[in-house]
Amino acid sequence: MTTPRQRSPYRFAAMAVQCTWCRARPGELCTNQRGTQNRRRDVHTARQTDWVKVMATRCPERICQAAPTQPCTITPNVHTARTLAAHTPTTTP
Repeated sequence: MTTPRQRSPYRFAAMAVQCTWCRARPGELCTNQRGTQNRRRDVHTARQTDWVKVMATRCPERICQAAPTQPCTITPNVHTARTLAAHTPTTTP
């Protein structure tokens, strides 16, 4: 019996979401403005901000239901539903 291979964690936790500044996909390092060189010391501030928003939201995926501050299950990336829920504006009464 083989066990599923665990994917190693990302170099930076924010790599689990797409960067809105340079458009780096989940799992990829951010790049410079021209997209020719990877950033190796950090990720863009916009990506870090998105990561904080996503992690402050409960995952609405039925199979996951990860609490705020907890990573999504099954995948090193966050579920798409969680990302969408984090960016959905809330109305205040």
